[in-house]
Amino acid sequence: MIRFLLIIAAIVTFLGNLNAADRPNIVWIVSEDNSKHYLKLFDEAGVEAPHIEALARDGLVFEHAFSNGAVCSVARTTLATGCYAPRIGTAFHRKSKLAHLPENFELFPHYLKEAGYYTTNNSKKDYNAIEGDGTWDDSSGKADWRNREDKTQPFFHMQSHSESHEGKLHFSGESFATEKTLNDPDKVTLPDYFPDTELFRYTYASYLDKMLTIDEIVGKTIAKLEEDGVLEDTFVFYFGDHGGVLPRSKGYIYESGLHVPLVIRVPEKWKHLVDAERGTRQKGFVSFVDFAPTALKLAGVPIPQQMDGRPFLGEGVSMEEVNKQDSTFGHADRFDEKYDLCRSLRVGDWKYIRNYQPYLPDGLQNNYRYFMLAYREWRDLYNEGKLGSDQRQFFEPKAPEMLFDLSTDPHEVNNLAGDPAHQARLSQMREQLRKKLVAMPDLGFYPEDKLYAEAMEDPVAYGRSRKEEIGVMIRTADLMLRPYSDVYEDIQAALTSENAGERYWAATVCAAFGEEASDLARLAKPLLEDESTAVRVRAAEFLGLTGEIDPRATLIDVVNHADNEVTQLIALNAAALFHDHSRLSYPFDASNFENVKGEAQRRIDYFTGDWLKPKPAGKKKGQKGQKAKKE
Repeated sequence: MIRFLLIIAAIVTFLGNLNAADRPNIVWIVSEDNSKHYLKLFDEAGVEAPHIEALARDGLVFEHAFSNGAVCSVARTTLATGCYAPRIGTAFHRKSKLAHLPENFELFPHYLKEAGYYTTNNSKKDYNAIEGDGTWDDSSGKADWRNREDKTQPFFHMQSHSESHEGKLHFSGESFATEKTLNDPDKVTLPDYFPDTELFRYTYASYLDKMLTIDEIVGKTIAKLEEDGVLEDTFVFYFGDHGGVLPRSKGYIYESGLHVPLVIRVPEKWKHLVDAERGTRQKGFVSFVDFAPTALKLAGVPIPQQMDGRPFLGEGVSMEEVNKQDSTFGHADRFDEKYDLCRSLRVGDWKYIRNYQPYLPDGLQNNYRYFMLAYREWRDLYNEGKLGSDQRQFFEPKAPEMLFDLSTDPHEVNNLAGDPAHQARLSQMREQLRKKLVAMPDLGFYPEDKLYAEAMEDPVAYGRSRKEEIGVMIRTADLMLRPYSDVYEDIQAALTSENAGERYWAATVCAAFGEEASDLARLAKPLLEDESTAVRVRAAEFLGLTGEIDPRATLIDVVNHADNEVTQLIALNAAALFHDHSRLSYPFDASNFENVKGEAQRRIDYFTGDWLKPKPAGKKKGQKGQKAKKE
């Protein structure tokens, strides 16, 4: 009997290993911080990339691939989970606290590993959620599919490359003056929103050079797979981890921040899993929530119900149906020390952006962004009054709603939201986005310090149990979209509501209306003493922007009495707005702040003028500054 059982066990093990081996390998080659605009395969203004173009000849080009968030940790957590970050509490970069995933839900490589895959990551993770055990066989600078003991074992390998990272453009003025680029700065095509200066052209050309380096890396990886004899067993994905990295891209939900290159090489052995001919271009919209389900589908592994995305390759997936998909959702919350709350919906060539804090200009100080000389030159030109209307937008308050026709306005500078000819489309897309946010439900409508204190043990359950309250906050926020006279009583009621979320958004709505809402200052002033520090900050923003009060005392008090860095970050974001952008002058003296923690120190460094001291500019090629590596 023992011998019989051993024989049965051996057979089961053999059949299990055979089943595992009879699956395709999957390799993800990820370049950091680059949108689709820098490759000629996607955009005429880009460079030729022969190795990436070779992938396309043996595979598929996805013309409409998108990150859902425009910065590393948020985008990579979405890739790893297949979930929208605002739903699972992972939308803030950098994370103040790691989010717990729902019970019995793991990052997708965990499921591949359970199915017999050798899973490796080389080596960037940057997750905003707790990874859990059993995700990777190896995640390190030495991780490689070649390290698996059984060479017949299928593998999933992800490798990230920082050669295209934002920090590579933190060159010094001396480098700008003395070092030549491979691409001719005089021949680059600048977007409409950039000033046409020598520095901007040089910066753009420098980044095109970085894409040539990425192309060489892709070529070396393909050669390595071919050398190992596994190329025709392996799906190879090449994509950017979000958009970037010239100014107004990384960190922003314009196309330059979300629209990524995606090329997938289809192996000869497994081409039956792809319902399209190799060498073709696909127009269907796919986004990062779809990548994990697609990897699992290709591997023949069940897709967890908790994932928000759906596969676009794999057995039974119709490419005709994929190509009917024409919409994508984008989001922006906090990036480092800079807060904003923006959501976007693209349908076909129409793009709708909802700015929930429209009084915050895109160009609000973010220290790491402004290490780049081009960012600083752009702001200097604005302050000197030397920019045209398209170039000035970055440093001025935004409209609460934006509507762009990308077929005629690919750089998103001509807002059609106020055009009577497009009101039906505007209303339709507004409602479509609103329904999505309520159904999610979107945790971004809570101030981050509330999530920090209450939600991160189970953000999904937290949001689900408060779905009705989130819907009320969204409806309150949307009061800013209607004429002030029509919503005056609703705002008044929300300002005096017993619910802190309503008070928070009512004060935000008042700030969006600005001086038009000055007659509500009498109801907003008591909120300066509100039990919610986030409400106090919003009230100070409204009353400070309208000149009713000097907001500094309130903001300094919030910072100095906060028990965590997130509360400090919220108040210091408002301080940066008044320091630089208010028509009233409210400069801040850094010496007034006490016991500042973590990321919030960046704001203090800015107020003191010390923020440029740790910049990695001027380093030799191949070196990484500590700050650049962290970002």
